[in-house]
Amino acid sequence: MAFEDEASFYSQPTMAPVHAPAGRLQPRARLGTGANDCVRAAVAFDPVSGNSRHCLRAHFTVAEFGSFCQEVAAWLPAARRIVLVMDNWFVHRHQDTQRAIAIDPRMEVLWLPTYAPWLNPAEKIWKWVRQRRVHMHALGGNLAQLRALVDATLGRAAQAPQELLRYTGTGKYK
Repeated sequence: MAFEDEASFYSQPTMAPVHAPAGRLQPRARLGTGANDCVRAAVAFDPVSGNSRHCLRAHFTVAEFGSFCQEVAAWLPAARRIVLVMDNWFVHRHQDTQRAIAIDPRMEVLWLPTYAPWLNPAEKIWKWVRQRRVHMHALGGNLAQLRALVDATLGRAAQAPQELLRYTGTGKYK
């Protein structure tokens, strides 16, 4: 089983309160000049082992998402059956995406109800990434550095499955 979800990360830092030690060196949201571009990320999360797989794009087309689903199938080579749990985003429901999923006979889709993000533990991975690294980032407007930061943070998450299990409240963790 793999829970799948996507999120956007913007080149301008989020403007919200942040905790910091008392003193003069309080963190500041450093805004850059130019557009507030975004990096889109997709993640597949195994709620039993805590393993995850991610992919970054400027945006996800139907073809790109279909290839990500095939990557997920290749990521789980020993599985006899792969249940891909997804929300009702129109790209997920697209017939070309469904054909890409059907290429691997082990894969099937379990649809989450509309507007029910609390049922998808992959949503908590986005919160984990934002809390750990992306909130109040100092990269104002530098999309390439933001992309590298998000990629490194999701890569670190993939290296810490026990921490993801604990954070998402799934699986058995120590």
